[in-house]
Amino acid sequence: MKDYYKILKVPANAPQEEIKKAYRLLALEHHPDKNNGNEASEERFKEIAEAYVILGDHAKRNAYDYTKSLNKNYRSQHTGAKQTPVTYLILFKRIKDKVLNANCRVNEGSLFKIIDDLLSEENIIFLITFGDNTTNNLITDEILTCSIFLDSTMKSHLYNKLEKLANGDPRFAEKIILMEKKISSLSPIEPDAESEPLSKASILLFALFLIFFIALWFVANKN
Repeated sequence: MKDYYKILKVPANAPQEEIKKAYRLLALEHHPDKNNGNEASEERFKEIAEAYVILGDHAKRNAYDYTKSLNKNYRSQHTGAKQTPVTYLILFKRIKDKVLNANCRVNEGSLFKIIDDLLSEENIIFLITFGDNTTNNLITDEILTCSIFLDSTMKSHLYNKLEKLANGDPRFAEKIILMEKKISSLSPIEPDAESEPLSKASILLFALFLIFFIALWFVANKN
């Protein structure tokens, strides 16, 4: 994963105003118009803009900080300072990967806040307006996987937001309903000390199976 703080030459605890100032100075220094089309400088400018897309927004910065310890390599699919639905997909995918790599040791409150802030009303409107339904569908999959580890109240809150993101598309709404039914069909089990590792593994396997099943269902009903 790229270190956006290092790219902008600011500490991880830098206030937003400092990040904004650093971005402006670096962007001015490496702007293509000031470097006679130098390719290295142009790439540096894009990298600086990419870092500011994430760190310049409070919710996206929190999501980035939440996943930063993963040390996984994700290739950014957006360039320049313009955000796209893929910007959000990458962040939600990182959150899901951290949850699945945490062996189910998840702080529900922190996970919920990160997802809820990132899936704000403003961002939902942006995702709908952009019109990339395929990416929105993938974002829904990532959030649904994470929601397995949240309590019913938190799930219900996020499902309401995902229904808004569906924007009237019955396939999205049916997917959410299907996930709710699958999760509610599981019988709660109180694991003892010996069975706990197996229970955690079962939850992870169920999450992966459920997403695979929903993906197949979506493809089958696409037409």
